[in-house]
Amino acid sequence: MVLVSSMANRNLCIPLASLLALACLPACSTTAFKVGIAVDPPTAAVFVNGTRVGQGTRRVYDVDFGSSERICVQAAAPGFEPVTELLTKQQVQDQLSKYGDFRWTLKQEK
Repeated sequence: MVLVSSMANRNLCIPLASLLALACLPACSTTAFKVGIAVDPPTAAVFVNGTRVGQGTRRVYDVDFGSSERICVQAAAPGFEPVTELLTKQQVQDQLSKYGDFRWTLKQEK
């Protein structure tokens, strides 16, 4: 009878240990986000961490922070002043939850 009870306890310990391990993981472990970015003029190039990812009209981009604290998002078009934003994960989460897409209007060069 003690053997049966011991086996039952062992079978319960494995799922409980797994649940405990999952509960200890950080709640905000996500490093990738789907981010909508719209830039005016629509001909503006959009860069994330120096890599061209698209053009100005609204698009949704997969943005991955990886182990970085920040990402660099840039928009540039000939004849316009470029926009550069260094964004933290928290800033991206706040923007998406409160306002939605990122929207930038480039100013014409003087």
